[in-house]
Amino acid sequence: MAAGKRNGEQKDKPNTKVKKQKTLLTVDDAKAFFEENSIKVHIPEGKDIDITPLAGFQFDGFAKRLVKYCQSKFAKPTPIQACTWPLIMQKSDVCGIAKTGSGKTLAFALPYLSMSRLGQLEVFEQPCASPRFVAMAPTRELAMQIAEVCSDLGLYPVQCIYGGVPKHDQRQALTGTGVDMAICTPGRLQDLVDEESLDLSSVQYLVLDEADRMLDMGFIDVVKALIGKMPKAGKRQTCMFSATWPATVHALATKFLSEPVHVGIGSVDEGMVANTAIRQLVEVIKSEKDKPTRLLQHLKKHYSPDKKVIIFGLYKKETAWLEKFLWEKGYEKVIALQGDMSQDKRTQAITDFKATEKTPLIATDVASRGLDVQDVELVINYTFPLTIEDYVHRIGRTGRAGKKGLAICFFCPDSKGAQDEKAHAGDLCKVLRDAGQEVPQELQSIAQTSGGNKATKKKAHPLFGAHFKSAEQVAALEAKKVHTTFDSDDE
Repeated sequence: MAAGKRNGEQKDKPNTKVKKQKTLLTVDDAKAFFEENSIKVHIPEGKDIDITPLAGFQFDGFAKRLVKYCQSKFAKPTPIQACTWPLIMQKSDVCGIAKTGSGKTLAFALPYLSMSRLGQLEVFEQPCASPRFVAMAPTRELAMQIAEVCSDLGLYPVQCIYGGVPKHDQRQALTGTGVDMAICTPGRLQDLVDEESLDLSSVQYLVLDEADRMLDMGFIDVVKALIGKMPKAGKRQTCMFSATWPATVHALATKFLSEPVHVGIGSVDEGMVANTAIRQLVEVIKSEKDKPTRLLQHLKKHYSPDKKVIIFGLYKKETAWLEKFLWEKGYEKVIALQGDMSQDKRTQAITDFKATEKTPLIATDVASRGLDVQDVELVINYTFPLTIEDYVHRIGRTGRAGKKGLAICFFCPDSKGAQDEKAHAGDLCKVLRDAGQEVPQELQSIAQTSGGNKATKKKAHPLFGAHFKSAEQVAALEAKKVHTTFDSDDE
């Protein structure tokens, strides 16, 4: 499929060097900013690039309309925005690792729109089914949230493409309105590309959001196939953002990027960032039989019908049981969110939860990544997740946009369920310490045992340190997960 007609020619050699303006921090202020926000920047050897962060939204090359939009909504850029905007505007590939709720969508969307306005990227006449910008996300909820932000900026046609709904309406939108910015889940994007309703040969700017999940063993083949239909690294600009970045994923990511600059906000030496605005309470429970009683005690203390509360279970059977259990205990607003729900019901459940018409929300990990709901005051991990990265993402549903949050975790070292929870003790202690949280002595004692992963010998990584899983470990964890495909073949 041919791309749409060019709306003007691309400049032969666009000036991609960023001019220093007063909104760039001084050298001393930049050092203080990096230290204050625990920022680490890794530059590939021999790469010449200015890593000075921004002090405000005014920046050479930013469209005035976009600057005004940001100034009307925010007091100042978040650390991930302040650090990555100058890098992306210099046309560098970027890997950004930052806590959830830190403004990553604007971090990658605003530079793309500004470079388009500057003429540094080709612009196509619409309607056109050849997007210049493609963002892939692991869940429909996250894709919809990214699309909402991009649509608010309102410069080019945005289409949100995800499964679980008929393809017919999406095809009509592509032919009727066209698409410049395609925000997609991988399965449905692959469907539309394979049937030639969408052409990826003109993609100039690729984003993988929640990149660790996008590239982990469950999604890697689809993502590889889709990227293979785009211009090669170096011909397109690629940005990856996530709250966690295991080193095995880092190795895969380097295949898709050209000399990327890594920016980590927080404790990225171990590949994970827990939001320090979240108060974490870990309760070591001897028997799983005690968990229902402890859940009711915590809800009695913290719950009210006007508070947003999320309770995470491990599998859909457990969430269904929790929903029934709490309903019978008088929590009439309880609702479960899991993979078997239709798209309409899932969307309605999230809408009701956002409006506090329904709460608490019982969820599997399908909801833990990219679910951007403001004012979630409490997250309860009823059952510990399969990976420590999923734990970081789960608790990140609270404490968003600079607000405080509370996350309670039931940790059952003698669990008889799908995994050996005590194997996560050491990793959990590290996450708590890095976020300045209290580490229960009982948890620390478990971590000191070989079963608590103290004795596991780990190979160090130059950026991410010793905390990552081997490809074999990741594959074993993936085999335990239930991958529900929402990208159906319905026409």
